[in-house]
Formats: sequence, structure tokens, C-alpha cells
Amino acid sequence: MAVKKNADGTVDKRTKEGKAIAERMAKARKAAAKKAAAAKKAAAKTAAKKTTAKATPKKATAKPVAKVAAKPVAKKTAPAKTTAAELSVTGNKKIGTLMKEFNKKFPYLRLKICYSYARQAVAKGERISGIDPDKTLASVRRADSGGDISISGNKKIKSLEKEFDTVFGLYAQVCYTEKDGSRYYTSSSSDEKTLASFNAECEKSGCKKGVWK
Repeated sequence: MAVKKNADGTVDKRTKEGKAIAERMAKARKAAAKKAAAAKKAAAKTAAKKTTAKATPKKATAKPVAKVAAKPVAKKTAPAKTTAAELSVTGNKKIGTLMKEFNKKFPYLRLKICYSYARQAVAKGERISGIDPDKTLASVRRADSGGDISISGNKKIKSLEKEFDTVFGLYAQVCYTEKDGSRYYTSSSSDEKTLASFNAECEKSGCKKGVWK
């Protein structure tokens, strides 16, 4: 059946058929609009899912381990260097013991202990004889003398000999034995040297070692 239309091509709603067609078209448009809205809503949800970043699970933060301060290691302290022990000379010491101890400390030297009058013999260049080594210093020392002395490597020869005269009232001479066996006591030039330096000098020159008498 032919549907009556207006001059602009639209259906004339004044007719019964026109009214029916218009209602159907309105329902179709409404349904299409509803469908389009639903599709749009669904598309929006899909887009929201895609764009929403997935929450990244937080990594468990390791608890900081408390650092235990290392105990400082005590440095080993090098033992303090000590000087060679001094040789003590007391009145109750035997002369022979003193001579041996002196030679042990200064292997290339000898210590000769004489009575005070031997000084004149030395001045004349004569040989001198030592006191009996079995006697103690106290038994042969000058009556008005007293005290003790000590012998160290840095002591000058002349100082040691003077101390024996002052403290014990005895005449002492530092002596040495050359490699050919010749025996000498120190001269004035050697008396200015220390016991340690003169001992080293005698060693270099080949003097005999260990001769204490």
C-alpha cells in the first residue's frame, strides 16, 4: 500500500498508516540509540581496563641489617729496644769475676786492676802486674774510698779508669791482645774512645777474642 508523504519526503502522520509507520520508526530510532549507548558504555569500560595500569605489587623492603662495628684489632706494639745491661762493679765482687764479665761484654778488650802505685810504672812504659783475681775489690780498695761504679759501652776509656781511681783508689787499665799475642794497654789517644767503639776497632784489626787475663 502506498504511504502518503509530505512535500519534503517525510511520512504524513495525519493518516493512519503514517502514524503507524512513524511509531515504528520512532521505536527503531529509540532502540538504535539505546543500543548505541550500550555499545558506547561497553567500549568505555574496555578502554578503562586497558588504560588502567595494573598495580605493581610492592617488593618487600629488606630491613636494614644493623652493622656491628668491628672491634679494633689492637696493634702489636714492638717491644721497646733496651740498651745493653750495664756491668755493675761493687766492692764484694772478685777481681777475676769482674775481668771475666768485662771481657764477655767487650770480647776484644781486657780490664787490668792494679794497686795505685802501678801508675808510675806505666808512665815509664814498664810492665805492670795485676792484683790477685781471687781478691774482692773491697779487700784491696783504698781505706778512705767507697761507692760503686757501672760500666757501659758508651763510657769513655779514660772515664772508666778515672772512676776506679776515685771510687776504689785502684789503678785500672783497659788492655787488648793483638793477633800475634802482643799485649798492650791503651794509650792517651785511645783513652778518648768509648769502650764499644774501641772494642769494634780491635775486632776489625784482628785482635784476639776472649782473652780476659
